[in-house]
Amino acid sequence: MKSQPSTKRKERSTVRNKHRSKRGQKMAAGTGTESRLLTFRLVRRSFVLQTKEFFDNSTLHGVRYIAEDGRPFFERFMWFCFVAFGFIAAVVIIFSLWEKFQTNPTITGLDTDFHNQQVIFPTVLLCPTAPFDDEAVHRVAYQVLGGYEDGSDVYEPFLRLLTQLSYDSLREVAATLSDLPAASSTLRTANLRDLVFQVAVRCNDTFAVCRYKDENIDCCDMFKPIYTEHGFCFGFNARYTNSWNVETLNTEVHVLFETDKKWGLTFEPLRESHIFVHSYNEISGWDFQPQVLWDVDSKVEFLISMKQTYTTDDAQQLSIGQRKCIFPDEEKLQFYQDAYTFSGCMKECRIAKSMQFCKCVPPFYAPIRSIPICRVANLPCLSEYTDNITNIHSCQSCELGCLNTVYDIEKYSKIIRTEEEQQEAQVTIEYLTWPIIRYKREVLFGWVDLLVSFGGIAGLFLGFSLLSGVEIIYFFTMRTFCMVHKNREELVAIERQKRIKAVRRLELGLRPVQQHRRPQPQQQQPRAGGMDQPNPYERAQEQQMLIKLISHDAKLLLSNRMEQFDAQRYTMKRMPPPRKHSVVTATDTHRVRPDEQLAARGAGQESYVYHGFLP
Repeated sequence: MKSQPSTKRKERSTVRNKHRSKRGQKMAAGTGTESRLLTFRLVRRSFVLQTKEFFDNSTLHGVRYIAEDGRPFFERFMWFCFVAFGFIAAVVIIFSLWEKFQTNPTITGLDTDFHNQQVIFPTVLLCPTAPFDDEAVHRVAYQVLGGYEDGSDVYEPFLRLLTQLSYDSLREVAATLSDLPAASSTLRTANLRDLVFQVAVRCNDTFAVCRYKDENIDCCDMFKPIYTEHGFCFGFNARYTNSWNVETLNTEVHVLFETDKKWGLTFEPLRESHIFVHSYNEISGWDFQPQVLWDVDSKVEFLISMKQTYTTDDAQQLSIGQRKCIFPDEEKLQFYQDAYTFSGCMKECRIAKSMQFCKCVPPFYAPIRSIPICRVANLPCLSEYTDNITNIHSCQSCELGCLNTVYDIEKYSKIIRTEEEQQEAQVTIEYLTWPIIRYKREVLFGWVDLLVSFGGIAGLFLGFSLLSGVEIIYFFTMRTFCMVHKNREELVAIERQKRIKAVRRLELGLRPVQQHRRPQPQQQQPRAGGMDQPNPYERAQEQQMLIKLISHDAKLLLSNRMEQFDAQRYTMKRMPPPRKHSVVTATDTHRVRPDEQLAARGAGQESYVYHGFLP
């Protein structure tokens, strides 16, 4: 029986401890919230004070008149309008300068100091319309694909189209696959690029004679085989030559001198061919279109002019989008180790999209490490996504090179050979005039010019300088927060004073209800004993004491009790020492006349008379 009360006491003590701990946690949370709120108020007050000080000491035009004490409102508003107008005008002009810097910071003009006496001859690409050898096609179809069996001639149309493989002929090549035996394992695993080089036409069957600088040359030494995006071709002075498994950089560059007897190349093809002319630095590919289609019985002659644009080194301070060109060593190609060119960038873009859609690259691209070459099974995929791969809008990141060369055909003539006129059927490509036209792209509006323009506009309209910006950062960051930490007590006192002034005072004085009714003066009756008795109204007025207005002080401002006690102690210290006075109470009604002794005491010594209800 005795254990039950003790158990209950323990339970009650446990419950009390829990309540105390919860109450302590709530008080601690409340204290932390109040501390953060006070810190926020101090930071805000410090920010206001620093703003006032910045306006008073700022060197910006007209700013100090806005916050200066004693200035009339009209004058402050006038200076505010002037400063706002100057600020808006400066911002508008600065934005226009920034737009000019972003869109048109360079200028291209004719280079008059060009004295180079040697010029690289352009790349001439000859792509036969039928670049295959019939005997080689029959041999490969019978021995390699047919396995020495009858019916191997079904592979011959596929092999002929394979030498002309391009993005234009992919659909036609894929359509011929339906005529081929589906069970041919040799065709499924065959390297298509190797098959092309086995059946392609030879150089001796493509050219008859060649002349360069008015001298006879060996055509096969100058024209190298290249498998390009236009099919199988032969290139003169091409940057790259290739075989079925490797691509080689051509280091023998052909140049022209002003003193040369002839500035051209002449050759006689033996097959109908497309002829391309482009810069040596560019890569032969889909981005170039043929200048001429040569027929067997025709003589073609066209004179060209070269226009070269180069960019000065100081343009590297601008972004690629601003100068609209890329320096050779600025961007690296992903699949080929070569200097940047526009055609190389577009070529790699098409390779990347081929990998994205079909997980391989077409066979007319040189072998790339770790990337498979498309086989027969992948040709339908390439045919399906040809439009996506060749779409130039998905290659917007490719820009022209900062050294860009363009060839224009100034004069073109084509003569058809007849039986009466036994003239040579040949092609002549020659420079029209010397010197070569060269343009220079240089910076018109660089970073220094932009900085000078910004400073001039800001100084003209606002009197702003670079150090003015440092002052703004200093006043509103470091100085504001340092004041919160180092002058915290002063900020607390200022905050209290500001908030006390903002509180509305309440009238708590006790006055007679009939105060607004002024009674008519009555004729005084002489009092017994010869003494004049005062009017009750006048006596009541003399006995009144108005209670001073009571403000809420810090009790209504501060939520923390410790801060309330500090405010009370601060108020008590400023109060004068207490003085004791005798208080004479007066009745609340005029019907009861006060005692004469009390009236005599109240008139004879310092005392306070309270006319109202006692608590």
